[in-house]
Amino acid sequence: MMLSRIADSMFWIGRYVERADQTARILDVGLQSLTEDPDLGVSDSCRALYEIFGIQRPAEEQLTVQEVLEDLVTDRANPSSVAGALQAARENARGAREVLSTEVWESINATTLGLPRQLWPSRMHGAFQYATDRCAVVTGLIDSSMTRDEAWLFLRIGQLLERVDMLARVLQGHDLENTTDASTVLLLRTCSAHEAYIRSYRGRVRASRAIEFLLLDSIFPRSAAYCLMEVDEALDTLAKLHGSTFDRMGTEEPGRRIVGRAAASLRFRSLEDLVADFEEEMEQLQMVTGAVTRALGATYFHPAS
Repeated sequence: MMLSRIADSMFWIGRYVERADQTARILDVGLQSLTEDPDLGVSDSCRALYEIFGIQRPAEEQLTVQEVLEDLVTDRANPSSVAGALQAARENARGAREVLSTEVWESINATTLGLPRQLWPSRMHGAFQYATDRCAVVTGLIDSSMTRDEAWLFLRIGQLLERVDMLARVLQGHDLENTTDASTVLLLRTCSAHEAYIRSYRGRVRASRAIEFLLLDSIFPRSAAYCLMEVDEALDTLAKLHGSTFDRMGTEEPGRRIVGRAAASLRFRSLEDLVADFEEEMEQLQMVTGAVTRALGATYFHPAS
């Protein structure tokens, strides 16, 4: 069996690499929209970006793009920033070298060290592109150079939970009453789903279909439903490796119960029901990722002796 310390590190490598990737994508689209639409208020738009990451800034404070870059991109002490998340992934990878392939370790290390320590708005797109490209390289190397053992499973679960959490944050901050094409396209781009949506629906974007696609599509790898189903499958495999399985009375593994309830709540309810209290639904989805993380900690990372 894998050491609990290694399992914990692999889980957080998955979460932090995905967090860096998603943060770079969200900021790239959000800050780029400021240059494309001069009518958008810079301070209010920056405040909305902070709120996605759970940071509340005073309403009277005038915010700038430079502040966002310093707080959410280059601050290595902040695990919610791009650089901070990659720094945390690197520290976890350093403690799990025995189960990581050399290619994955070198890629995480090079990506972290290659991020700029200072960034100006005129060069932000290049930095975001670097971060997303390098995170894609890390993910590709993980998939192509690691066996599908416990280490990979924990990393995969961390990646998927972070993806659900970030998606829920973005959707929670989205104004459902704004059904314009521009707003819907911006949402899809923020979630890296615009091209996939167009290929699926082959027509004009519609706000309701976009929400449905992001939450419920069973074959889009960034939808909430897809990620939760993949987490459930990975947890099932882990349970079998540890001598437990889904039996006639259901599973005893608390993480699977939480994920199963959340997946069923999404897949077997109408879209109208989900959006009736949308902000609360997205808050609940974020709470699910936290609850599963705690359940994994109690079961695998820090089990009671």
